[in-house]
Amino acid sequence: MKSRCVLAFLWLAYFCHGTLCCPPLCKCYRRRAEVVCNDVPLTEYPSAGLPKNTTMLTIQFTNITSISEQQLYATPLLQALHLYKNHLRSLSPNLLSGVPFLNTLDLTGNKLRDLPADIFNHAPLRNLVLKNNLIEEVKAEWLPDNSSINWLDLSGNNLTKVPVALFQKLPHLDNLDLANNRLEKIAANSLDTLTKLERLNLRNNKLDTLDASLLQNTRNLNYLLLSMNKFNKLPHNLFQELTQLKHLSLEDNQLSHIPAGLLEPLSSLDEEGLDLSNNPWMCDGKLVYLQRWLQKNNKTVFLPETIICAGPQSLMGRSVMSLRERDLNLHALKMNLWMLLTFTALAECAHSCPDLCSCSFPPSGAEVVCSQSSLTHFPEDGLPSNTTRLSIQSTNLCTITATHLSAVPLLNDLQLYHNNLTSLPSDLLKDVPHLNTLDLTGNHLVHLPPNVFSHASLRSLVLRNNLIEEAHAEWTPGNSSLTWLDLSGNRLTDVPVALLQKLPNLENLDLSDNNLHDLQPDALKNLHRLETVNLAGNKLRSLKPTMFTHNPKLSQLFLQENRLQELPATLLQGLQRLDLLLLNQNQMQHLPPGLLDETKSSFRIILTGNPWACDEKMEYLWKWLTVHPQNVLFLEKVKCAAPEALKQQQVISLTDIELGLHKIQNE
Repeated sequence: MKSRCVLAFLWLAYFCHGTLCCPPLCKCYRRRAEVVCNDVPLTEYPSAGLPKNTTMLTIQFTNITSISEQQLYATPLLQALHLYKNHLRSLSPNLLSGVPFLNTLDLTGNKLRDLPADIFNHAPLRNLVLKNNLIEEVKAEWLPDNSSINWLDLSGNNLTKVPVALFQKLPHLDNLDLANNRLEKIAANSLDTLTKLERLNLRNNKLDTLDASLLQNTRNLNYLLLSMNKFNKLPHNLFQELTQLKHLSLEDNQLSHIPAGLLEPLSSLDEEGLDLSNNPWMCDGKLVYLQRWLQKNNKTVFLPETIICAGPQSLMGRSVMSLRERDLNLHALKMNLWMLLTFTALAECAHSCPDLCSCSFPPSGAEVVCSQSSLTHFPEDGLPSNTTRLSIQSTNLCTITATHLSAVPLLNDLQLYHNNLTSLPSDLLKDVPHLNTLDLTGNHLVHLPPNVFSHASLRSLVLRNNLIEEAHAEWTPGNSSLTWLDLSGNRLTDVPVALLQKLPNLENLDLSDNNLHDLQPDALKNLHRLETVNLAGNKLRSLKPTMFTHNPKLSQLFLQENRLQELPATLLQGLQRLDLLLLNQNQMQHLPPGLLDETKSSFRIILTGNPWACDEKMEYLWKWLTVHPQNVLFLEKVKCAAPEALKQQQVISLTDIELGLHKIQNE
């Protein structure tokens, strides 16, 4: 009897260690060797009961603060490790030494600042995601030589530069995301070794130009995202080798002209693949090249009628497409005289500049940048009264008032990111009537008063990465002029319909990385000009069928990293301009018949990271993938999670016999 008990115990221990047990608070899918610990009160890595044959492990929305190589030794067959939205602050140098098959590591939304040398040397990683952490410096020592990584996401950190030596170790890279950082310059030879690069995202940095040779070896580039920077000039041969480029975004920069010949190599642009909107175009003789190019290639330009003149006064507000060459050349003579008078006036006066700041004085008005951490008060003394752009960033500024801003009545661009602001007065903008851009990224704002954004004709409002728990309709006036609203990285659980109803001109809406569980069905009803919606990184489980019915201009829809289990068949109906749909990292098992029927030839979709069930309901998606493989990014990673006989098979590789046989077996 005693020996039987011992045998029973050993038998149980064997299976618990192998496949049958599951950590508390987690879900285990034995047939596909996957463990998911999602939004549960975990404070430590769930070592106890973790099946040894686990190949995919997801731990998200928990309070875990550390993970060690000893803990990963328990799962030597691990291939994908998703650790997003936890509280990890550091990683050990040998973390991956016990997972020799790991190809995907996602550390999105933690609190990582510094990483040790050789941290990613011990596994054959192909996908590395470090998005939305606190990293200030990237080091080449993180990676081995000739790394197998083909997807690297460093977006949403505090990077000011990326070493060339890092890129030299990434010859297989096809996707590089450096968006939402603080990059001011990229070395001329940085990308020389990235000959396989297909997608480069530099959106929302501080770049004002690029070296002419930067892209000379990236001939396979399909997507180049340069929006929301400070580009004021571009070399005429910058795009010389980009004959395969399909999408180029240059919106929301400071371009007043582009050099003749710049756009000629871009013969492969998709329909509406070029975005030049929201730049201060100066409609003089130097704009003749762009005006001619637009008239000849208007189908490849997104909303060409929105490319409008910011000057001179006589042409302000006019569409560049509507101008004749004589309109531009007539102004050139007047402009030369105006420039002469301006420079004469500048020579006769000395320019002041606040302490701890740097100033420049272009004809359009003074530009002031204050980025010293020792700055604790608003730099009133010496602030030029003709300042049009003011950037106070990475300082210890904790208060700002309307009185402060009254010193710069011509201000049209105010950047206040990564300071210590905790509140704003309701009348803050009353004396800056020309303000069109306000960026408050990375402060400590929790509550905002009514009417705080009602006193200026704002077009771009960024409240990203604050501590806001509730948005209010009273913030903005009725019929607001906002075209860009970024509320990402806050703590929102809801967005009131009344707020969105006040934004009929909105083109870009970013609600990513919040705590949204649901959206009201008519939330976007009044947003007829909406082009981009980002709902990634929330807790959405479903969407209403008519959610996007009133947004016919929608071109980019980001729904990744939610908890979506199913989508309505009519969700995308009428979205004939949709270019990009991200559905990765959700909980979907099928797509409803008809969902993707109206998509255009240039449409792209990502479907990875979902537990696809390859049964009879998979027929629609399977057939669509077979007909449109070129429309699916990372197609080879769209794999079956069930049934047992088909698990880990690529959906695209299935046959009708396999699907039919499975249907018969179920019956």
